[in-house]
Amino acid sequence: MLLRVRDGELEPGAQWVYAWLAHDGVVYVGATALHPETRTWLHLHHDDPRIGRMRASFEGLAAEELDVVAFELPADVDRQHVRHGAVTELAARGLLSEREVCDPPLEVASSPETERFLAAIEQRLD
Repeated sequence: MLLRVRDGELEPGAQWVYAWLAHDGVVYVGATALHPETRTWLHLHHDDPRIGRMRASFEGLAAEELDVVAFELPADVDRQHVRHGAVTELAARGLLSEREVCDPPLEVASSPETERFLAAIEQRLD
């Protein structure tokens, strides 16, 4: 892995969408430019509820068995667009847990990347 620091800042790398899966469906969908392991760790340990979202909003987190499915996106794809489309479609397909803590999705059109992300989630839920 190569991380590039230029002008005192980390250059952007890959972008990702990710879903937290529980036994009863998807409980959270996010999007990040951080590596998914780093973002997951921040969700679990950061004191700021905007950063440690799962820690702050998913009751019983410490006792739950969860999987995080991360999907890398091409550089020219808007990760937030994919995230919002995925939440909307997961709800329509009945794949969101009743305990979901997703941000309210914006209305967006589906994309091929959203469909591929959904297929990866569905495969893990089977």
